[in-house]
Amino acid sequence: MMKQYAPYLIFTISISAFCALIFVAPCTAHMGEENPAYSIISNFTYDFFHTTCHQNPERSFLLFGYQLGVCARCTGIYLGMLALTISYLVFKRINDNSTPSKYYLIASLIPIGLDGGSQILGLRESFNELRFVTGFIFGGILVFYLIPVFNQLFWRAVDRLKNK
Repeated sequence: MMKQYAPYLIFTISISAFCALIFVAPCTAHMGEENPAYSIISNFTYDFFHTTCHQNPERSFLLFGYQLGVCARCTGIYLGMLALTISYLVFKRINDNSTPSKYYLIASLIPIGLDGGSQILGLRESFNELRFVTGFIFGGILVFYLIPVFNQLFWRAVDRLKNK
């Protein structure tokens, strides 16, 4: 009975660790002021996140005077994913591998598009709290597509291993 939760637990632990790293970057940067060994961890963490995020300081939240590992919008996306991953079982059964209509995913991108698009066009300047909220909406909705797919891939891999 509990084994059906294995992929969900793996996904939850993975996204939790990923989100923790967002905060590890500024914490270790701060600790690196006293102990240079922490700077190595901080630099590695910032470099790791730089592959997926622009990390513009003015578009990032600060902790201990150092920016988080990702910008405000990416922070919202990842924390939205974490929040809805943790509460996923309130909304869906673990063995329900169906995904919602693609229109929900598209709709969740509209706030990001309006916020980012209006800024790119020079119509207005966005602010970090709005970037966070628009990212959180998208990240939260995205979970309802990722978990069912991850669940299916996990059990297919298990079946292949059993049949070898």
